[in-house]
Amino acid sequence: MEASGRSPRAAGIEVFPSAEPSAPADVGRTVVLVEGELDLDSEQTLYQQLRRALDHSVGGLVIDLHGVGFCDCSGLNTLLRVRHRALAQGKTISIRAAGPSVDRLLAMTRTRALFTPVGHTRPRPDAARALRHRA
Repeated sequence: MEASGRSPRAAGIEVFPSAEPSAPADVGRTVVLVEGELDLDSEQTLYQQLRRALDHSVGGLVIDLHGVGFCDCSGLNTLLRVRHRALAQGKTISIRAAGPSVDRLLAMTRTRALFTPVGHTRPRPDAARALRHRA
């Protein structure tokens, strides 16, 4: 992590965790800005960085993909893997903003609802207890 709070650029992407929620629903969730290209070359780096942010979050992630210029199925699969991990932890994942390529892919695959508040389950009570014990 650089002094600016940004993760070092790797594999064509950058992930910027932010402590600032943009809406009341974002409180308790980590806002993450992703820029670059989400493809086969960047999927492992993206997954590791989002997983790290998710594991350190209280309620999940709000992902801003507005700065993503390209996203293929590898990028989408990475987002789905992070969502699966979040649900297992009783957390949520949502996409706050997306560039045209991400919007197109989410529409074509009919996966947008999985990344909106309606597509999430409520956190499990046992997950909240586990978080308290971990602290």
